[in-house]
Amino acid sequence: MDRTRGHPLLVTTLIVLLLDWFFRPWFHGLVMGFYRNPVLVYIILLAAAVILFSPKGSGTSVRRISPIVLGVLFVLLLTLLFLASSSANTALYKDYHPSLVRGELNLSTSHIRILPKFTAYRYAIDTIEYARYTLSDGHLTMLNGTPVWGFYIVPDGAWNSIRLKDKGVLFVDMGTTQAKMKRIEEELQVGPGMQFFDNLNWVLYKKHYLVDLDLPRALYYNGRLYIVVPYISYDFRVFYTVPKWGGVFIVDEDGNVEDLSPDEAVKDERLRNFPIFPERLVRDVVEAQNYWKDSVFANINNLWLHHENQIELIDVSNQGNRQPFLVVASDGRKYWMTAVEPYGKAHGLAAIYLMDARTGEMTQVKFETPLTGPVKAIDYVKKALPTFDWSQFMAVEPIPVFIDGTLWWRIAIIPRSGSGVAKIAFVNAETKDVKIFEDEREVREFLFKGEVVQTEEVKGEVEAIYSYIKDCNTHWILVVGDRTLYTSASDLSDELILKLLSLKLGDNVKVVISEGRIVDIKR
Repeated sequence: MDRTRGHPLLVTTLIVLLLDWFFRPWFHGLVMGFYRNPVLVYIILLAAAVILFSPKGSGTSVRRISPIVLGVLFVLLLTLLFLASSSANTALYKDYHPSLVRGELNLSTSHIRILPKFTAYRYAIDTIEYARYTLSDGHLTMLNGTPVWGFYIVPDGAWNSIRLKDKGVLFVDMGTTQAKMKRIEEELQVGPGMQFFDNLNWVLYKKHYLVDLDLPRALYYNGRLYIVVPYISYDFRVFYTVPKWGGVFIVDEDGNVEDLSPDEAVKDERLRNFPIFPERLVRDVVEAQNYWKDSVFANINNLWLHHENQIELIDVSNQGNRQPFLVVASDGRKYWMTAVEPYGKAHGLAAIYLMDARTGEMTQVKFETPLTGPVKAIDYVKKALPTFDWSQFMAVEPIPVFIDGTLWWRIAIIPRSGSGVAKIAFVNAETKDVKIFEDEREVREFLFKGEVVQTEEVKGEVEAIYSYIKDCNTHWILVVGDRTLYTSASDLSDELILKLLSLKLGDNVKVVISEGRIVDIKR
């Protein structure tokens, strides 16, 4: 026998394995499909065993496997495959069991999303003057503590994506209907939209393979541009896996990658006001709330037959901007907010889930009175505008907001081309009343006061600021330009108090006054 005959096969096998290892990011989706569902691997191994140890000829053979044994094994594995999803969700529910809060949410009214994602993209793409560049899909991120839309400036076309680097990021203010943008041009050595070895996914999967990446969010901190990518890892449970927050990647302008654990990410100063809990995991956790019973079989029985306390995570169709929504509380904390409806044909609001966007701490908010959900809120807006040409316009992005303790759905009405915002509507989730505004000032007044009132704006430099205590209450005297303004802690929200305390002499500010009270302070 020629022993050298097997050497070429061995060498070829080694070369193939090395190539597969080097190009492993390209096979990530396929590998993770099996990793997340290990029962599939066992089924393939059993099928391989059947082929390998199948009977040969008509004589007896030690390589034979009883068909009955094979049949039992296949049925067992298929049963485990059926139970795997329910087992994973039951375990996920136990990992993220929410605390219950009843009543209103103390959310900021000065960080409400006014500009829809589609319109922000139109504003942004219309400013790109480079022939070989375009914009990536938008993502929600933070700029100086304020939520904004972010768009990477990426090479346009297959050939350019190989030759060129990302050119930076364009941020669009979501708190106004105007095209208010900030462009940070900085060549990124690693980023989305590039091919091959400088592609963001390629680099990150080389760093940490058996994880799923969340959206890459742009972070501009101390004059440097970073890409922040939270990721999901999995606890292996033999026949199923349970997703969890694995950590956060931070990629700098030069392509250097940091892989932070959740604890390290929470303590990192660059991420202090940044959403780092994976948005993608939020949806999984909310959907796992349907698996609230103690056992896997009890959950399957409930979801198939009884539907007790079953919820549905509903997205308004054909709009591309799914829940959860990033909201800001009055104390500045960021939350992923998800509104859910009851299972079936009902469209009321079953609950709102809040997950701390930094720690993943979860809260469930229930309401005493029946409330309308986001899908039907759009129908009420269309009913309030019976003569409106809905073939040319569309109502998008129902966002939950709380005004004086009442839940309203904020809905933007935009042209189907996305070129601007025609109207902003608010639907009272309890009474179904609809308020529609065309002026941005009126929208802000309604958010602050629950009604539209006349306002005054005082602009200028901060000339002086004094504070004193009277009747156990802190009072301030603020001199802006040639105006002297008086206010007290009892007249201000926590958010406005923080803004007031952050003012320094010489700051250029705009103070909004309504009915003699300060309702907003802008730098």
